[in-house]
Amino acid sequence: MEPIAHRWLILGLVAGSAVFWLLYIESKDRLRTGPAYHLIGAFTLGAGAAVVALGVFISLEALGGLNLQPTDRRGLAFLCFGFIGPVEEGTKVLFAWLIVFKWREFAEPIDGFVHAAALSLGFASLENLLHLPGLPLTEQIARTLTLPITHTLFAALWGFGIAHARMRMRPGPASWALQFGCIFAAAMLHGLYDFLLMGWQATFVTSAMVLVLWVFVILRARKLVHARQTRTQEAQALTGKFAPVRA
Repeated sequence: MEPIAHRWLILGLVAGSAVFWLLYIESKDRLRTGPAYHLIGAFTLGAGAAVVALGVFISLEALGGLNLQPTDRRGLAFLCFGFIGPVEEGTKVLFAWLIVFKWREFAEPIDGFVHAAALSLGFASLENLLHLPGLPLTEQIARTLTLPITHTLFAALWGFGIAHARMRMRPGPASWALQFGCIFAAAMLHGLYDFLLMGWQATFVTSAMVLVLWVFVILRARKLVHARQTRTQEAQALTGKFAPVRA
């Protein structure tokens, strides 16, 4: 395949995947309180988080503190659990914490999943643009399909946790423990996923992990959407009940 056609194919794969998953995420926010362009903003911030994460990896490698291609599983475990998981999830959380979660329309627990997922899609899309050119076509297609959803699933853990703690709990040690616990869990699961895939080629195990997380995310999202619908209907009924009668 010619280089120009190859580049257009990669751009098409990444763009198509991003649009598909953004539309899916948007469908989970049918009763959204914020404008739709916030999803695009979160997506863009996710790409920025990917740039920061890449800068961290490059800096560590230049300083000699990071071997990106370890030859033993102990070194690979150190890489995945000590760097890849924490750095990638940490940069996403940083952008969400500093910007996204401060938006005025960020008002419901489901917003934690929606915005964290959109941010993760931006992260995964830029990562795909950087890595796809050197892979065979079949691997390009597989990575385009799988990478966005895995990033989204790991981010859903801290997205749900932080949103719940900030909106349903009183500020205090318990709230902070839940938020940092969810971030840590996402980073470790991310590291475990990469460790199993890179060190053991355990595609079936990682697929099962993704499936379990996906079921959790779907069930949790449905529960939160149903709860929001119920509160909206109750508020509408209350407003109608006490609305002034006009002649």
